[in-house]
Amino acid sequence: MPRPIQRNRDGKRPKCSPCQRSSRNCHWIHETGTAASPSPVHQVGPLSSTVHETEYPSTQDPEHALQDLQVARLFRHYIEELAAWYDLNDSKRHFKDVVPIRARYNPLLLSAILAFAAANQHRTLGDHVYLDIAEFYHYDSVRRLISLTDNLDQLPIGETLAAICLLRSYEIITQNVSSQSHLQGCYSLLASRKIYLTADLLSAGYWNYLREDITVALIEQRSLMITLSGQNAPPEPTDDLDFANSITFLLGKIINRCLSIDSPALGLLEWEAMKTDLDNWKSSLPPSFEVIETSGLRMQSSFPSIWTLRSWHVSTLHYYHTAMGILWLAKPAAQPLNALQRIDDVESLRGKLEYHATEICALAFSSESAPVWVNAFGPIAFCGPWLRDTRKQMEIADELKKWGKVTGWPVALIAAELSPPSATGR
Repeated sequence: MPRPIQRNRDGKRPKCSPCQRSSRNCHWIHETGTAASPSPVHQVGPLSSTVHETEYPSTQDPEHALQDLQVARLFRHYIEELAAWYDLNDSKRHFKDVVPIRARYNPLLLSAILAFAAANQHRTLGDHVYLDIAEFYHYDSVRRLISLTDNLDQLPIGETLAAICLLRSYEIITQNVSSQSHLQGCYSLLASRKIYLTADLLSAGYWNYLREDITVALIEQRSLMITLSGQNAPPEPTDDLDFANSITFLLGKIINRCLSIDSPALGLLEWEAMKTDLDNWKSSLPPSFEVIETSGLRMQSSFPSIWTLRSWHVSTLHYYHTAMGILWLAKPAAQPLNALQRIDDVESLRGKLEYHATEICALAFSSESAPVWVNAFGPIAFCGPWLRDTRKQMEIADELKKWGKVTGWPVALIAAELSPPSATGR
């Protein structure tokens, strides 16, 4: 749906990309600005209705909207199928148990849920009716987000950050992973507020935002959009959630230091300090994170049959192997090398990179978990090209296509990059 951006100098309204793709005319409204309801007791002025080919129930009164059969089905689809994507590392299941409750009195949050759920249904079922619904509620979410900037002090930041995470997923599965509007908006929101990382919805939203930022950064091979500071560093790990958040934070710092186009090369002392942080994290993992190897678990596979007890163990180890791969790439030479030494050094590097890529793919294969697959797209996109075995390349490309159909994620470009040249005509 069109967004309220400024007129061009010729006085004509530009068309938004969704309407261009659908060969539809953009319809515009003049919004005076209204905020999403921060709590059940606050009254909110009426929103102007959007002009749309089909009108869908307004979320201004969430309880009334949920009486609509289609809205209720999408809401339940989010709860039953999609919320787990965000609760991958969260034992308290904020996005499954807390977000739906808050959405019953927060129009922005409900619209974001409906936009994401409808977009997922469109991608997985192929029914274009869902795309129309998704764009309707996406636009409704955007105008509510815009209105929130008028009064940041009254901003329900936990619910708003959760909504932005959902809208980021909408952007990914309906457009492409380079669509940055809500990730950028989320960055601005985070940068303007001090976040205290406790066990609440705000913290759950923060870690989800960071994981989404990591995914896109790995796919695009660039730094994060957020600057990680010590004030948001997780505490010393004591449980599985802490270990998952710690490696997320460490990977984010490594990405920002090593994948930023303006960053200088690492010095040996700095590299060793970062490597020590990873080694210390790995050595402190509880036994529950140890992988289990069961020969023949995956028939006719070129990858080792390894698995873990919990899905968050997989995602946590994925981030560790990705961080290690980046560090090996960034390792400075301790001393000048001659040609023969360089050959040995390159071959050693290739072996290390292929090991980490193999572990990432093997763990993803054994998980049978859509949340794990969604979180793995970034690590696989970055590390997968290090696989040198043609059979492994074809296997991971085929699996990615299957996971894309299940999740609705646009994985075609990632799969094409991982496919051997003979399979893609390159």
